[in-house]
Amino acid sequence: MDESPKSPDDLLREEIGPHKVGTRTESAAMLAWFLQNVWRVEPEEVDSAICDGGGDKGIDALLVDDDLNEITVLQGKHRVDPSKTSQGDGDLQNLVGAAAWFESPTSVAGLLAAKPNQELKNLLVRQEVAEKIAQGTHAVRLVFVTNAALDAAGRDYVAALHGTAPTLEVWDREKLTEAAERTRRPDLRSEPVTLEANGTPITLELTDSEVMAIGVISAKQLIQLPGISDRTLFSRNVRLFAGRTRINKELRSTVRTLDEHRLFPAYHNGLTLLTDKLEVDGTTINLEHVGVVNGCQSLITLHDNAESITDELQLLVKIVEVGGDGRVADLITYRSNNQNAVTLRDQRSSDGVMRDLQHGVQVEFGSDFALQTRVGEDLGAQEILENTLAAQLIMAAYLSEPWAAVRKVRLFDQDYRRIFNRDVTPYRLWLLQLVNRVVVASRPKLRDDLRASFASVRFSLVHLVVEVLRLSEPGKQLLESPERWLRGEEVKVLAALQLIADEVVDSVNYHIKDEIADNEDYDPKVAFKSRAGVTRLESDVIRDAKRQAGRPGSYLFTATPSPAPTN
Repeated sequence: MDESPKSPDDLLREEIGPHKVGTRTESAAMLAWFLQNVWRVEPEEVDSAICDGGGDKGIDALLVDDDLNEITVLQGKHRVDPSKTSQGDGDLQNLVGAAAWFESPTSVAGLLAAKPNQELKNLLVRQEVAEKIAQGTHAVRLVFVTNAALDAAGRDYVAALHGTAPTLEVWDREKLTEAAERTRRPDLRSEPVTLEANGTPITLELTDSEVMAIGVISAKQLIQLPGISDRTLFSRNVRLFAGRTRINKELRSTVRTLDEHRLFPAYHNGLTLLTDKLEVDGTTINLEHVGVVNGCQSLITLHDNAESITDELQLLVKIVEVGGDGRVADLITYRSNNQNAVTLRDQRSSDGVMRDLQHGVQVEFGSDFALQTRVGEDLGAQEILENTLAAQLIMAAYLSEPWAAVRKVRLFDQDYRRIFNRDVTPYRLWLLQLVNRVVVASRPKLRDDLRASFASVRFSLVHLVVEVLRLSEPGKQLLESPERWLRGEEVKVLAALQLIADEVVDSVNYHIKDEIADNEDYDPKVAFKSRAGVTRLESDVIRDAKRQAGRPGSYLFTATPSPAPTN
């Protein structure tokens, strides 16, 4: 594949471009890309968050996050030629000045009275900004986004405000480029490909820029496509090879049954290919760049059974020219897979959030630890955290809803952006992996009935271990910034977590014993799946842990972080 690096300006232009739709300005398109890929906002919520335009009062976008208890005020400045124009401190000062609107309910009322544009007014009212500021539950965060590099004045201004409220966070050219590298869509294979159809392909002009060709093509040609062996041909597919499934076994059997080859196009759904440029000349189809977004299982099975393929075995193939438009490519990938038995987890595998996290884990941990986002991924790491389990652990530990962690159908649907919010980092995933490890190791110490129903108990135990961590200041800091402990003090952290897990299990065992003694109809399996049951359990666990605080036998977390590096 062509891995030649793009310049920062070209990369940002390519990633931001698809978001310039409708009446959006360049700055609004940049903010839309930022909100979706960096701030991890659901795509359908991005448009309503942006209020850029006349009467925006220096506020280009506004977000209220009730999970993180934050009100984020954003401003974007897009430069036509960022390589020649730097970002000074004037715009930053304007954003800091706009924060005055959010100092009190009275100032929010003043903002509404100042007749802001309708989008901003709707945001303030719909998200109950004044009420949340009055309650004192939400902190204000300022975020400035620009595709230009900060100049000396800009850097000095940011440094001068460090540690003051509200927090000012600047995403300039360098940080945006790093984010774009992490979240960009995988490239199509760069080699030119020529396919010969059995008859003249049907060609359809779908839009002014998208063309589709449909033809019947021999399997012998298709298994010669580049990137099957190393799976790079399927880099945009929502999942890779699923292994020895029933469907794949039946497909392999069909391939090896020569009498069925002629009928193959009649009962096989075919392949969907994407290309940047498509040309049809008679029965010849020429492609510039290629990728498979539907039919991965079939093509790999055919490739692995090449010796059984005859000239009569052919497939129906759809080839769509997308011209580098990532949004169209994503839509085709989603819709073409949505008709098959593909889960929401599969669909999210190509999401920018998953790409960002997976890339971040790879950078930080190399071959020691990996995040698996797609079925069939071969990541070559010693420890692998599958993203469904990651979602469950985050739900139990950081969102404190272990009873919801077992509802897998929600994890990659309505709860997806709550779970994989911007506070989820590679180090937090590794910490959760360690917590999960000690909880699993404590399973033999559970009561027999709980050990047998570990699947429903597991995430409550994770939640309880984390709640005990929060009882000490070092434990709170470990949860907030695990990179300070991991990986320098990892042995100490793991030992401390195991001690907490063992003590939590003891408290849980006693709690269940007492509950059954008081009520013979008490069902612990049900208790672990309900908010009320977990709350009662948590109360006993926390009480036991607090009793030990300050005593020689205390198991509260006290490990100190690794020394800060010296310059």
